[in-house]
Amino acid sequence: MDEHIHRFAAALRQAGVRTSPPEVADALAAAGAVDIEQRPQFRSALRATLVKRDFDLDTFEQLFDLYFSPYGSKQDDLPPKPEEPRDLPPLPEGALDELGPELARLWDALRSTDDLELALLIRETARREGAGQIDTVLQQGMAGRVILQGMGLGMGSDAALDRFAQRLRESGMSDEDAQAWRDAVRQQLDRLRTAVRGFVRAEYDRNEGALKESRRARELSMRSIDAISPREAAEMSRLVEHLGRKLDSLPELRKAPKRKGALDMQRTWRSNLQTGGVPFRLRWEKPPKRRPQVVALCDISNSVQSTVRLMLHFLYRLQDRFSRVRTFVFVSDCTEVSDEFLHYDAETAIAHALQPKQIAYYSATNYGRSLERFLAQYDDAITSRTIVLVLGDARGNYTAPRPELLQNIKGRARRVLWFNPEGRLSWGLGDSSMNAYLPHTTQAFEVRTLSHLEMAIENLVGAAPR
Repeated sequence: MDEHIHRFAAALRQAGVRTSPPEVADALAAAGAVDIEQRPQFRSALRATLVKRDFDLDTFEQLFDLYFSPYGSKQDDLPPKPEEPRDLPPLPEGALDELGPELARLWDALRSTDDLELALLIRETARREGAGQIDTVLQQGMAGRVILQGMGLGMGSDAALDRFAQRLRESGMSDEDAQAWRDAVRQQLDRLRTAVRGFVRAEYDRNEGALKESRRARELSMRSIDAISPREAAEMSRLVEHLGRKLDSLPELRKAPKRKGALDMQRTWRSNLQTGGVPFRLRWEKPPKRRPQVVALCDISNSVQSTVRLMLHFLYRLQDRFSRVRTFVFVSDCTEVSDEFLHYDAETAIAHALQPKQIAYYSATNYGRSLERFLAQYDDAITSRTIVLVLGDARGNYTAPRPELLQNIKGRARRVLWFNPEGRLSWGLGDSSMNAYLPHTTQAFEVRTLSHLEMAIENLVGAAPR
């Protein structure tokens, strides 16, 4: 069971659920403290130790049914356990020898084995025979035959049943009773075959589910952000959460070596009263934690609105990684929407941010005027700890770009990063002022897909702050 829980935890991680080795160890301990046959208790024990976020519960439930149902989602397809034959004469001595030693032992074991025990027996046989990894439909038939042969049920079982029935007739049993005994053995063997087919199908579903999740994530990561459907957007939000976790490795977020503050004289004297004030034990002030801040400037004009929706979702998930995330949106004017991010869920906050009441979000884009209004109204937002993130295509309808304003911001901020949804070959063409802004950014990235966003974050993680 421990090995199976490890496999379950690995599947959760592959599906995007954050599961650490200590949490897996807690899950093993919790599973050992409950009765595994009490399925609700066992499910609750694993869920309490492996799931931390509400939106991971659906993934947990789907994978739990695959990994901890004896035959996956096909449990209802299994036939009931056959009843013991009644009102039949006892088997004559040596009749079971016609089945062969392996088939006779197998039938005797099946008569006293319930569904869960049978599932564990099949799983152990599959592991022993190397038939547990089933990745394609074509492997299912071969894996099933290998498992059945490993359990003693080979291709000659029907001939063995015929010899068994014939032996019963020769011993004086009626044709009806001999056929009834043959059917009783055959029902147990059919139950085993059905159980093996269910196990093989469930193993394929588990492996295929993990591969399908990986393929879907890869395909969505290559889709253009402004070309996704609402259903795909929900799936992409999980991928954005995965990318957000990578930002934990930013140089600004790495744990620096712990430094002592100034000597705390009062605490030092109090700690050394027993020694007559001789300072054997020194006490130091704790230096304040200085986590960086993020200021995001988001263009919400029609040309980039679907891209910014995903970026705003990304920013929403960053709030617990920085001391503060202040979000501003602009078109031809600028306004702050940070309060919406603090007091509403992600979808509501983003909807408010895309249609703010304070500015005319339907007007023509003007980057120069928006930067000017930002510095005039929110000048205190930029400090030496601030990472400024600009999200936009830098197309200002041929208005004055005012790059000196961005230069002012860069001179006071820790970094200035620009995420542009257009291809680099389009930067500077037409009404794009991107080339004018580039000298005043720390880094600029083309971000049209989640794959681009991931590469941008990888570059950020490896870059040292200026």
